[in-house]
Amino acid sequence: MYRPELKAYVSVISARRPERVEPMTELVGEATWFVAEGEAGVYKEAGAAHVVEAGALCAARNAALDAAFAIGKPCIELSDDAKAFKRAELQEDNRVRAVASTFAEAVSLIADAVWMTGARLGGAAPTANPFYYNVKRPVHARAFIVGDFIYGKPCPERFDEGMRLKEDYDFTLQHIQSYGTVGRADSVLAEFAHRSNAGGACSYRTAELEQEAIAHLRSKWPGVIADNPRRPNEILLRLPRQPKS
Repeated sequence: MYRPELKAYVSVISARRPERVEPMTELVGEATWFVAEGEAGVYKEAGAAHVVEAGALCAARNAALDAAFAIGKPCIELSDDAKAFKRAELQEDNRVRAVASTFAEAVSLIADAVWMTGARLGGAAPTANPFYYNVKRPVHARAFIVGDFIYGKPCPERFDEGMRLKEDYDFTLQHIQSYGTVGRADSVLAEFAHRSNAGGACSYRTAELEQEAIAHLRSKWPGVIADNPRRPNEILLRLPRQPKS
């Protein structure tokens, strides 16, 4: 649903987890829930006022984009397992620490990053650990935008519905190809439960499916997909440096 105070359409992408409605509403406020086929009833019973049955993960992601862009508004997409929003901040002792923040502040910081870079896609830091925050580069213009929290301005790019995993890598690369940039606000530290919850992608995530997704990405984006040496079945983007103007 469109939230005037955020100047954006807020959506939650979910499947098989209606119990997340109450904690997510407390954390981020009203949103439209995009859920799997046949699940609208249980989500409404759980308290969701706005529910759309949109199908599988990427179809749901695209349905949220379509709904927002149809009214000419930016689209915020959230995974349903958000726990907290914090902000990386340099302290007086020159250490970076995570300080309490709000969803509204996180949205504002990401929107600013998108505006600064001229991008159509923005997001939060890929980890909630403030150790990785670079105070000299609070906004990253050519980096992975994790799908747990994205901010997209109206554009023709859509998620690849042939993918069940790692679709956010592909979506990031589409935007870098089209616009040369993204707007990742690395000061935004969003905490998500990720794979510890039942339901969602973890209900079907296997090493075989991970490798299928990686092979698909390598075929679609040759030369930019590298294995993460520290994490099996995870990847890194190896993007060429943007030419200086």
